[in-house]
Amino acid sequence: MQFPAGALQFEVGIQTFNDEVSHLISRHQDNALVDQNLSWLRDHTAVHVHADLIVGLPGESFDSFAAGFDRLVRLAPQEIQVGILKRLRGTPIIRHDAEWQMIYSPHPPYEVLQTKQLDFATIQELRRFAKYWDTIANSGNFVETVQLVWGECSPFMEFRRLSAWLFAREGYAHGIALGRLVELLLEYLTTQRGLVAEHVAGALWRDYQRGGRNDRPRCLRPYIGETNSREAAATRRPDAGPQRQARHHREATEE
Repeated sequence: MQFPAGALQFEVGIQTFNDEVSHLISRHQDNALVDQNLSWLRDHTAVHVHADLIVGLPGESFDSFAAGFDRLVRLAPQEIQVGILKRLRGTPIIRHDAEWQMIYSPHPPYEVLQTKQLDFATIQELRRFAKYWDTIANSGNFVETVQLVWGECSPFMEFRRLSAWLFAREGYAHGIALGRLVELLLEYLTTQRGLVAEHVAGALWRDYQRGGRNDRPRCLRPYIGETNSREAAATRRPDAGPQRQARHHREATEE
């Protein structure tokens, strides 16, 4: 049976690519097989893959988390959830509290606040990183544009730079309107990354239309003419499958 692109979703709980960390949390995972399976799903199916990584696992350093994130981005699942470790009642994670200096919030959902290798400020930074990632990358609103954030560089380090810039500009990491995000990304990619404005605006416009929109954001109007806007609206096809998932599959919304 054939499913429309994005209609079927797989949840893939990876948590970490660090073998030592996996051993500490009694997780048996063949990372080479994970690579192979995710690559096959991406190349040969229209399944929407939702994979996760966890911040704050015992033994996970900043550098090893960054390396795992880059590895997962290169495997190209449609969504990557960056979660913060939670201390759930009855789980054996508590046996690592002393050795790895695990400190958790006393309030639900009991998220980790600090570890031996990740201080409080770093975990707060990664929490903001996760929120911006969900808003920009996971939403499907910037499928093409988000690739411009890192280009050939480290996805983690470059998106971290973007996150820091956004937080400095806006002062919060949630509830930013789509139109404002378009404006911010255009500014960041042209002033901070040094990319050509016409190139960035074109990517932003194509992404904007992918969600079924035809109004032109004000910041894109100098680069996107009214004729192009009308032509794009006339040839756009309706989304297939759930809206968020469908935006990640270009073939579902483009000719």
